[in-house]
Amino acid sequence: MQDQQEDLTVTVELTGPGEVVARVSGELDIRTVSPMLRTLGGLVGDDGLELIRLDLSGVEFCDHAGLRALNTLGMTAGAGRVCIVAAHPSVDMILRLCGLRTFLGHVAGAAACAG
Repeated sequence: MQDQQEDLTVTVELTGPGEVVARVSGELDIRTVSPMLRTLGGLVGDDGLELIRLDLSGVEFCDHAGLRALNTLGMTAGAGRVCIVAAHPSVDMILRLCGLRTFLGHVAGAAACAG
């Protein structure tokens, strides 16, 4: 499944039983968070889905609205069901600037999430 909005693309791929990778690319900001949440929020309600792995390596810009949307997705899904597995250096930078050592399982500079 792929959802493309202006300045944002979300591609979802089933990678195993109960597990998907969602690749997000473009700009994650106040204009694009709603389409992203619609696409990924629909996955959260799927009882058979245990883990959403977020690949943010293609997100070249992320602001506070993007971080808030990612946090909302993680909280809605429940503990441990959403995990950032890759992040663009700009996402790492905003996490460091916000003082977030770990965010949705991602540690700035790390390539994979814990667990």
